[in-house]
Amino acid sequence: MSKIETSLLADQVYKILRSKIITVEYKPGDKLDIHKLADEFGVSRSPVKDAINQLVYEGLIEIIPRKGTYVTELDFYDFLEVLDARLMIELWAAHQIIQTVSIEKIEKWGQIVNKMDLLLENTSFNFEKYNKLDMQFHSSLIEWTGNKKIQEMFSSLNTHVSLSRIVHSTSLESTIKRHRDHWLLYEAMKSRDFPTFSNAITGHIGSIKQEAKLRWNEEEN
Repeated sequence: MSKIETSLLADQVYKILRSKIITVEYKPGDKLDIHKLADEFGVSRSPVKDAINQLVYEGLIEIIPRKGTYVTELDFYDFLEVLDARLMIELWAAHQIIQTVSIEKIEKWGQIVNKMDLLLENTSFNFEKYNKLDMQFHSSLIEWTGNKKIQEMFSSLNTHVSLSRIVHSTSLESTIKRHRDHWLLYEAMKSRDFPTFSNAITGHIGSIKQEAKLRWNEEEN
C-alpha cells in the first residue's frame, strides 16, 4: 500500500480501517496490531490509535484489557437493539423534515432508488454496491435534518446493519422484496404523508429483524 499523505492522517487511516471492516477484509473477532497497521500505512502509531478510538466509539472495534484490539463480533440481541434505535431515528427525522424538505432533494432520493433498481436487474448482482446505495438512501434522510450529532449516531448504527447483512449473507430474494419499501418511502416523502412513511419504515425495519432472527436460528441449529 502506498504511503498515506501527511495531512489528516488519522482521518485517512480511519476511512481505510472502516472500509476493511465493512467489506469484511477484517472479520468480526480479528485481532488488530497497532504496530503492524502503522507500518502498513507508513505512519506513526498516533494516527492509528486515533482512528481506532473513533471506531471503538462507533462500536466497530473493541479494546479488551490485557488482550488486545479486536474487530467487534456481532451479537444478535445488540443487533436487534441497533435496528430499534435506527427506526426511532428515522421516524424522528422524517417527522422533522417531511413538510419542508425540497422537492429537489426528494427527487435525488428517488434517483438513488433507481440506481438500486438497475443493480437488482443485473444478472450478476453486486451486493456491496447495492448496500452502499442503501446506506446512502437512509443516511440522506438523516442529513436533511441538519443535526450533526444525530447523523454521527445514525452512521454508526447503519454501519452495524450493513456489516450484519454482509456477514450473514442476506438473500437476493429478500433484498428484492424489501427494496420495494424504498419506493414506498420515496412516494410517501414526495406526498408529504407521514403516516404512510411511518408504516413503510416500520415494516422495512421489521422485515430486517425477522430475517435476522431466522438466520441466527439457522446458524444456532
